Amino acid sequence: MALKRHARLLRSADFDRTLRSGRRAASEYLAVFVSDNVVGRPRVGLAVSRKLGNAVVRNRIKRRLRELVRPLVTRATGGRDVVIVARARASDAEFARLRQEIEMLWAKSWGQ
Repeated sequence: MALKRHARLLRSADFDRTLRSGRRAASEYLAVFVSDNVVGRPRVGLAVSRKLGNAVVRNRIKRRLRELVRPLVTRATGGRDVVIVARARASDAEFARLRQEIEMLWAKSWGQ
């Protein structure tokens, strides 16, 4: 099951606002930016640079991150926008390691 449309960050203006003014938390695999929104529910956007590889590699990273984020979004309350930026090491990270990182960063950035 995919991340529902209402739970995704779709407009580039929302991405820019979150990246520019959001709270940050980072690890060697991921960076997470969180900012409040007026929608009243959490929304998530993923950013995977072309520097990480070709389309196959980037889409694989995005699929893995969406799978890890979905349960976090369904449990989350409050209106916040979250942008998850994949770093270079994310392309060869194990799934379990990404899960640890994303849960740690989510808790860290959401709790502030």
